[in-house]
Amino acid sequence: MEQLIYNLLSYINNSLEKDINHSIATSLLEHIDQIHDYSLEMVAEVCNVAPSTINRFCKRIGFKNFSHLRKSVSFNVDPSTGLETDVVLNTKAFETQLNENLAVIDNIVDEQMNHIIDCIHHANKIVILGFEKHQVQALELQKKLFLLGKYCECHTNLFKQINTLSDLTEEDLIITISIEGNILAEDFAVIQKIQASLGKKLLITFSKETAHSKFFNDVLRCGNMNNKAVSNYTLLRLFDVLEDKYRQKMDKPKLV
Repeated sequence: MEQLIYNLLSYINNSLEKDINHSIATSLLEHIDQIHDYSLEMVAEVCNVAPSTINRFCKRIGFKNFSHLRKSVSFNVDPSTGLETDVVLNTKAFETQLNENLAVIDNIVDEQMNHIIDCIHHANKIVILGFEKHQVQALELQKKLFLLGKYCECHTNLFKQINTLSDLTEEDLIITISIEGNILAEDFAVIQKIQASLGKKLLITFSKETAHSKFFNDVLRCGNMNNKAVSNYTLLRLFDVLEDKYRQKMDKPKLV
């Protein structure tokens, strides 16, 4: 559900005018806890548009159609409220999970890290894709790479993210952050764009799913799936390590 909420908010935040699509996005947010029970016809009636207009809007925000949008709502939903549940950790559990993830980062082999650094260094153009709650971390990675002399595109607008992928060449690099690997699900049109892109592809994730290698040239696993509640902090640590190793390898001084 989180990705849908981010997509809808992103559309509203970036709309230049309050057109029919803005109205649909607003209506879907107002009924977010009921979408998993709606048919295409029901949601069209709620939004006061034709069913075909709903499907066109779903494609516009990154889904194949309304059926795929509705399926995305079912992840981690509390049946009593229809809303996604968040895990709140006590201090001890937080420290335990974070330390386990930090151990995964520490055990990333130098060969893989050096290869990724080389890909970043030699890339002509870099696009960073951050989804759901990790868009802020994607911006942090963009800042760190900029300070290392590598300008990256990192749009918080999903539609701009998707459009950017069409212009890449084999000399470019896509860095995708998807902790659970949900972005690889067929419900999201962005994976088709990633596949079709000519750029080299790096996935940063917690998932052990070997199928990811079909879509990406490199998969950097930086944590355990059971510890996804501390994924935000884990990514920040990973980017600190990546920045430090990049400086050492390229012998770049730190900007004051």
